Amino acid sequence: MSSIDINADDLDEPDEEERQAQTRRLFTYSVHAIKQASLVARVFVNHPDFKASLQGCDRIFQLGREFSLQQGAVIVGPSGMGKTALIRYFCNSLPNSNLFEKGQGAVAVRLPKKPNVGHLVGSMLRQIRYPFPQVTAQTVSAKREVLIEALRQKGSRMLFVDEAHHLRSQTRFRTRQADGTTVSDCIREFIDEVPLGVVLTGTEELLQLDEVDEALHNRLSARFQLRNFEAGNLWIGFVRAFCKQCAFFDLSLLGEKAEAEKLHKATGGNLRQFKRLVTEMVLVALDAPSGRLEATHLPLAYTRVCGEVRKAENPYV
Repeated sequence: MSSIDINADDLDEPDEEERQAQTRRLFTYSVHAIKQASLVARVFVNHPDFKASLQGCDRIFQLGREFSLQQGAVIVGPSGMGKTALIRYFCNSLPNSNLFEKGQGAVAVRLPKKPNVGHLVGSMLRQIRYPFPQVTAQTVSAKREVLIEALRQKGSRMLFVDEAHHLRSQTRFRTRQADGTTVSDCIREFIDEVPLGVVLTGTEELLQLDEVDEALHNRLSARFQLRNFEAGNLWIGFVRAFCKQCAFFDLSLLGEKAEAEKLHKATGGNLRQFKRLVTEMVLVALDAPSGRLEATHLPLAYTRVCGEVRKAENPYV
């Protein structure tokens, strides 16, 4: 497995649980331990599902403006498996080109739980740094036209829509014209009129996109999946590749077969849970007298991440 070094900003935005964990760590661990352990968040292993999804995005980016036939994909997976990380990595790694304005080759937005056209258009206008991104019922139609023309002028080739499973609960934007336009209608318009390649990411509910908008479903032909790792050789290979990338701290203990299997039991093969637990292990080890990771540190790290209620599930006890 090859690896990709992604800055902390390229990872999934922390959820409320992660924010609470970060606050707790400030009172539990030394500044040195927190500084060193934060480097764990910068390591990302290019595992097979990630690689296949990334190659699919590369293809759509290359072909999206070259053919009249629409290009698009759906990437699904459980929370914590790197969908947002993939989007940010792709956008941040685009090379400069005379085909599009710097930083505008790909646009990425995230849908709220009940999205509407006003939210989508406003978010995209902010992404392309339009000076007046606010959208109201009176201006939505005009702003949508402005957005389409701006995307053409900037040479934008791709739109990522994260949390796109929320399309199932999309609402109509109330306008005086009462045109009834939905977010999925608007995405189809971008595909056809700019034109843009489109990648939707979200939970497996996205696989039933045809129940929401069959026309949009038909425009997004490719399907990719970022799955939790199953126990076995692929998981062990992933853990060892991750440990190898952590050159700043010796994690070789976790690469041993028995320890890798315990890690799978503790995390369910989920990357976010894996990184959260490994980060805690590094914190515990750095503040311990030995300053290196030992087997005695693992049960404490698990308890601090998962709490006392789940103590019975602790594979390190």
